[in-house]
Amino acid sequence: MSNSRYRKYIEHVRDDLAMEPTWPPSAVRKLGDVGVLRKGHFERKGTLESLFGMTVKRRSTPRNTTVYHGDSKGTVRVHHNSSLGAGAALVNAAGSLVLEFGKAESVLFRAVGCRTEEIDGIEDVEQLMLERRSKGDWPHGQVVITEVTHAERTTIVMSSKRNDRMALRAAGDAAAVTGLDLLTASGGLQWAGGSAASLQVLSEGRLTPLYRARGVFRRWFGGDEVATLDDLDDVEESVDEGDWYVDEVSGLDFDEARP
Repeated sequence: MSNSRYRKYIEHVRDDLAMEPTWPPSAVRKLGDVGVLRKGHFERKGTLESLFGMTVKRRSTPRNTTVYHGDSKGTVRVHHNSSLGAGAALVNAAGSLVLEFGKAESVLFRAVGCRTEEIDGIEDVEQLMLERRSKGDWPHGQVVITEVTHAERTTIVMSSKRNDRMALRAAGDAAAVTGLDLLTASGGLQWAGGSAASLQVLSEGRLTPLYRARGVFRRWFGGDEVATLDDLDDVEESVDEGDWYVDEVSGLDFDEARP
């Protein structure tokens, strides 16, 4: 996958879910990881403990789970009924569905059984970042991962061209699996026909597909502040673009698709 395509994946999922998608999707992200963001991709340099002697504890939270679903602002359609014109030639059995991509490099993202972990005492982490920055010991672009989301099953598919269609089939017993649940069937998914995807993760288990990271930025009028990347979207006009300490990757217009 070219750099432009992996960046499009990051940008589309960020825009849908306001979180950072892990790249590659199989990479491990942990609370307290420290690194830099280069074109939206997190490069790990160490941990808060190994670099700064700060021990990270997980905040105690209910073990609730949720579902995250993104479709590049509605440009990906999921067909379950073989009578639909778009999927009639591909969906031919129970436990099958067809994905229809309205634009090039559109992304279908679905993660189920998601459980989020956060750092306990985040105010101490932010204070450390600001103190280190004031001493010149918090490099430009450095961030710390303060929230991670683990998923029981994750499916990610990215189209190569506009109007791509792809058929998927549940690999196990699909008799009781219907609707969008097919996208993350516990028995796995198989490609069953149609276009080849430029990125394909089919109902993989135990991934950490989403996270949030905090960095340091400087306002035009005021001192350094700690924020997540989606916070920066809200304060963009008041930030000194020549002195951002995190890499902003959400500026592309997703409505401009390649034919």
